[in-house]
Amino acid sequence: MDIRAVGQPITASQRHSYAETPDSSFYQTFQSAFAAAKVVADGGATGPQAAAGQAGPTSSEALEAILGRTHAELSALRDVGADSQAVYAGVLNKAYGSGAMGNARQFLGSLSAEELEAVRRNHCLAEPINVAAISEEGARNLLLPEGFSVDLNGDGFEEVGAALTAHFPPDDAPAAVREAWFQATAAMPDGDAMTYGLMMHDAVYGLRIDGHNTPSPYKADDMDSYRQIVSNFLAALEAQRGFISSEQYARDKDFFTRLGALLAQGSSGA
Repeated sequence: MDIRAVGQPITASQRHSYAETPDSSFYQTFQSAFAAAKVVADGGATGPQAAAGQAGPTSSEALEAILGRTHAELSALRDVGADSQAVYAGVLNKAYGSGAMGNARQFLGSLSAEELEAVRRNHCLAEPINVAAISEEGARNLLLPEGFSVDLNGDGFEEVGAALTAHFPPDDAPAAVREAWFQATAAMPDGDAMTYGLMMHDAVYGLRIDGHNTPSPYKADDMDSYRQIVSNFLAALEAQRGFISSEQYARDKDFFTRLGALLAQGSSGA
């Protein structure tokens, strides 16, 4: 994943809390990386047999080349071993090569217990995967490495197995919004960035109550939506100034003012 802010890669922390939708070349690129690394691991073997194995190479460099830097870094933080990552990479290679992403739930149901456990471990799920109980979106996201996800119903949340996740900015936000956000949060503590991200996310999509989002007048792909949301936050901050600490007021005022200025500089194009 190559997300950049001001021409520079975004920070590791920002990457770990963000996911992008795979583009049209993602699956072929993955398969090519898997095949190339498998050839090296097999001592120079070539042809379909070298690319078809379920378990791929187990060196950290090869796994990062296949699964991506974000997945590799999160695996290290979660103590997911190379063997489990290799099995998971093989599962993804098999899914992408067989066209299984069109029916991810059915594909997951065909996996062995070892393969399902590797999928669980690589997505840091607390419970064993119950394929019958998850949605197609939840299944498909299990078959994407960390750093990538799909939101099939466009509700602003991504199901990963039975888990419900969200990130900000949305995948379909204009590029200028992503640029402004990554600039504004680059040096920010993780907790503060997550808090502001949740505030912005809820403003765009509405609060989620009993499995449904409350109505929101804003569109995730509209630059003016983000500018108006920031303006609303600044106005609310002034209205609530007498009810919050001076430290919180100063912190929030600084952040939303900076974010608003960055959004004002951005174009409206995606």
